[in-house]
Amino acid sequence: MPGGTQPAQGWSGTAFDDGILYIGSMDGRVMAVNSSTRDLEWSYTIARPPAGGMSCRQTATSAIIYGTPAVDGDLVYVGTYSGKLYALNIATGVVRWNYPKEGYMGSIVCSPLVADGTVYVCSSNGKESDNKKRSRVYALDTIYGEYKWRSDPLGEKLWLTPAIEGDTIYVSTFDGYLYVLSTEDGSLLPWRFEAEVGFVSSPVIYEDTIFVGSFDRNLYAVKIGDNKPLWKFSGGNWFWAVPLVRNSIVYAGCLDGKVYAIDINSGNELWEFDAESPIVVSPILVNDSLVVASESGNVYIINSKTGESERIKNSEEPGNDNRASIDAPIQASLCAQGAMAYVHAQDNCLYALDIERGKITWKLPLTIKQE
Repeated sequence: MPGGTQPAQGWSGTAFDDGILYIGSMDGRVMAVNSSTRDLEWSYTIARPPAGGMSCRQTATSAIIYGTPAVDGDLVYVGTYSGKLYALNIATGVVRWNYPKEGYMGSIVCSPLVADGTVYVCSSNGKESDNKKRSRVYALDTIYGEYKWRSDPLGEKLWLTPAIEGDTIYVSTFDGYLYVLSTEDGSLLPWRFEAEVGFVSSPVIYEDTIFVGSFDRNLYAVKIGDNKPLWKFSGGNWFWAVPLVRNSIVYAGCLDGKVYAIDINSGNELWEFDAESPIVVSPILVNDSLVVASESGNVYIINSKTGESERIKNSEEPGNDNRASIDAPIQASLCAQGAMAYVHAQDNCLYALDIERGKITWKLPLTIKQE
């Protein structure tokens, strides 16, 4: 989690658009990598605030990026832990705009969300005139970065990416609330859901139901408008990873090291798979296969209907089953395109995985050597 005792590096996931992979490196750069040639198309370093700014670590000069970049049109949007949102040209990496132009909003840990000409982002712990810490949702114009609105304070920390459905935004909080906001002006709409403990995952909407993980080790299914959950599914630890919902099945990775397949209507378990290491990243579907990455670095290809699995082999020693698939923890969200999955591991390398062949096809270090 951000703010631990070790120096923060971030865990930005990867976004794919028109053959290019966009990613935030662990040394504070936004990078565009050609997925076919592995050539670096461009790189832009985001500076951290100077001494006296929001960052509590003043020895480093580059920003910390936790969220996955969001690509829309000719721009890629990236938020930083030091409290700015950047819009970069996808072809050149040149900054189109950043918000705020002066100063910093609260820490951005989540991924930006883009819809209908607006980019939404949650900020945490920004101090306002009363010197209290406030966390809000901001709405900005995608083209020019102009301020549209900000929500009322929604708690102390908003590390979670909101979900959007039509003209409403759904936000889960560490305080245990599900809030509904208007996309027009950010005002709170009448319905909200309150749990006994806080929510730890971002919300997912499927039809008229919200799925979200909680600090009480339950995955909640909440029908929009109801005051009681449709069902709760208990795991052995937090459901930190964002659940994946497909074809009336909820696939939920848990910090207990298991992936659970849950019937969307009843909340009953269909199958479970034990990866033997905490799962902090949402699973993804590649064709009919579920791709699951554990914190240990192992990556599994799981039959989405039966739960039967096969572990992807380490690329350097494909015959050695004792080595992890990737020799580094995996905490960043996965990205899929066609039969390929892309993983940004904590060794600051980008990996390409061929899911049909069950192997790692290439590894690309994201650290640029200083001349």
